[in-house]
Amino acid sequence: MSRMTPFFGDISNIISLAITPAFLLLGLMMHIRILNNRLARIIDRSRLLEERLQSQSGLPSVLKHELSVLYRRMDVINRANIFASSSVIMVCAVVIALLADDLLNLRLDSLIAFLFVFAMLLLIGSFSLFLHEIFIASHSLPATALHRSSQLK
Repeated sequence: MSRMTPFFGDISNIISLAITPAFLLLGLMMHIRILNNRLARIIDRSRLLEERLQSQSGLPSVLKHELSVLYRRMDVINRANIFASSSVIMVCAVVIALLADDLLNLRLDSLIAFLFVFAMLLLIGSFSLFLHEIFIASHSLPATALHRSSQLK
């Protein structure tokens, strides 16, 4: 007597396998949103400082220093964004490989594992760069705060 496997049992297994990466994608998109918000604030601040530098309002050396810090932060955030976006692409590739593996019986276990590990490494890189940007921002605060307090006097 042969056993029949229900069609919906296989589909529900595929869907449950695809749901986990979907939650990971949601988290990655929130991370990218945070990175983009920080980048937008950095760009706004650098535009303001560039205008002040051109209009000669403020100490040029302090403005140039703060601009150089902002440019460094911008570069780090851009690299973090590239890593996070690449991680999103890898997670999407994992979902496609999972579906192809199940639907076409291709035995893509090694590829799926590689793509997932690579996605996690990219995510680690993105978060590491994010922490580095926070470190740069927090260590540039004392010089900026001193400058602002001297302007108030």
